[in-house]
Amino acid sequence: MSKKKTRKLPENLARRHRARKRLMQALYQWQLNHAPAHDIIEQFMLEQDMNKVDVPYFQQNFRQIVEQADELRAHFSRHLGRNARDVGVVENAILLLATHELKNHPDTPKAVILNEAIELAKEYGGEGAHSFINGVLDKTARDLRQDSSANHANSHGPAD
Repeated sequence: MSKKKTRKLPENLARRHRARKRLMQALYQWQLNHAPAHDIIEQFMLEQDMNKVDVPYFQQNFRQIVEQADELRAHFSRHLGRNARDVGVVENAILLLATHELKNHPDTPKAVILNEAIELAKEYGGEGAHSFINGVLDKTARDLRQDSSANHANSHGPAD
């Protein structure tokens, strides 16, 4: 019997991780009921346990994602490999969140953003959602971020 190896995150990273979970949940709700961002934020502050969540990060990013949703979808939709209407609400929420972070949080490493999105997909998404999310975000990240290894390879000419 194998145990999943768990490591304890530093508290500031754990708070950010929990904020991403709440963001995904809030984005899910927003897609279903189309309520204004401030209403959903207020509801989460009242009804969810936000004590160990990076609340400013949650609030600011939720507002920005809602405001930029069409632009964010445009970034990842070309990599879906299917009609955008066929993407589940959970998966769409995760893609919105991760694409927003890739675009607007250059201080957060790409690997962290992709890993967090994959973990959310494993926990909340449908069967195989984590693989789908990984594939779409990997291509989206190449569009939005300059990958240092790709730049290094390009500076030496094409690889054979």
